[in-house]
Amino acid sequence: MITQIHTTLEPDGILLATIDMPGKSMNVFSVELMDALDMLMDRVDSDPAVQSVVLTSGKSGFLAGADLVMVRGYTDAARTAGADAMFELCGRLGRQFVRLEASSKPWVAAVNGIALGGGLELALACRARLVADDARTQLGLPEVRWGLLPGAGGTQRLSRLAGFETAMDMLLSGRSITPADAVRFGLFTQAVPTIRLLDEAMVVARGLQGKVYDATAKFPQLAQEDVPAHSEAEAHAIASRHGISGQDFADYPAYSAIIDSVLKGARLPLAEATAVEMHQFLRLMFNPVAGNMIGTLFLERLRAERELAPPADARIERMGLGAISSARQAWADALAKIKLPQAADAGLPADTLELVDQHGKRHRIALRVLAEAANTAPAIPWAVLAPSGPYGRVLEIIAAQGGSAVAATVLSTQLRCLPWHTPGPLSILQGLRGQPIEQQQRLASAYAAQPDTGDPVFLDVAACLAGVTPAWSGGPFTSLTQSTPER
Repeated sequence: MITQIHTTLEPDGILLATIDMPGKSMNVFSVELMDALDMLMDRVDSDPAVQSVVLTSGKSGFLAGADLVMVRGYTDAARTAGADAMFELCGRLGRQFVRLEASSKPWVAAVNGIALGGGLELALACRARLVADDARTQLGLPEVRWGLLPGAGGTQRLSRLAGFETAMDMLLSGRSITPADAVRFGLFTQAVPTIRLLDEAMVVARGLQGKVYDATAKFPQLAQEDVPAHSEAEAHAIASRHGISGQDFADYPAYSAIIDSVLKGARLPLAEATAVEMHQFLRLMFNPVAGNMIGTLFLERLRAERELAPPADARIERMGLGAISSARQAWADALAKIKLPQAADAGLPADTLELVDQHGKRHRIALRVLAEAANTAPAIPWAVLAPSGPYGRVLEIIAAQGGSAVAATVLSTQLRCLPWHTPGPLSILQGLRGQPIEQQQRLASAYAAQPDTGDPVFLDVAACLAGVTPAWSGGPFTSLTQSTPER
């Protein structure tokens, strides 16, 4: 069996457990890692030499959450599996964390980097939590961005540690916080320099040895007097207070599931509260929205980034710029942020740039933005820049061929955009913008029937990244094959 967690038993009874998944740049929860966690807990519970555990990571980050390929498998399973089978399948990690938390041998998390989703939930399940004092470290529960909720106790422990309003802000926005904020909110007890993290965690673990688990000592907000009683009206009011419109509340069921999970799980023992949370999680598994968002905005987006990337040896040496009009100011703002030699060129038409590649060849590109009308096309290759959104940014590159296509693709990656090529003559993203989903489906189908349009799923990725198609749909093509959620 491939080792997922390495252990070292110290003379004072501290078991140092280091998560280090082979072949991965970042630890993520998978079936194999859950199996390894079960084996580790079995050893801790049965070995009298083990008196406490310090849990850390052998990578630069702690743990980046669940493997979304595995989660996508859950959404696929939900099409045929019953509720009981799904509860058993999806609830495994939450049950593991309940067991870990209540262990008579204290677990201490030494979080040495990024901890998101299941990674933060694992840390929160530990009796004590320390984090490396590095402002670059991200700590959060971003599941709402994929149409999900934290399904391993995150909605329950966060509100018991940080309080109701802080928990709702983090859960409904999916935003990350810094280690300093995590300590201020009560999620972590200390933020210490990375070089001292393990030593300090071992001091804490040593001091907890022999002390039984006490929920009142762990959770400052265990009574949850700040959590209101559940009602439909209260759920809508909470969502509105956190900036969620009535339409988004209806379109994205994760918002109501998160709020219901916190309100209905409040003041229950953690094992029962985690079961409440899992029932809300299953609401989302049986709804197509989560599967659409995971598929398009994570799995297919990653595939698009790989397959649409420029050749490894392609470069832009320098760039000339014509005057950029105020209507296309987004281009000026974006170009100002990249490290590429560029100079104004009065000989170029307005809203045009000229890219010089590593062979000295020049490629002119006309600049447009998504908000413009979709009924005109320049006489040269052109590119439509979409605004930055919560999932990234896309650059639609139109009617570019050969070296011009390669140069525009390199520019797109410099701009941190997904480079998506369309044959033209018009912009399909501009054409989709502002259209109802049914019309978008018709336009997308007509577009895909043309030659040289590439993988139609990449249109889904581009449309959702650009914000012209709602994320709940997964894109025009995905929405054609998925059941429309009740609205």
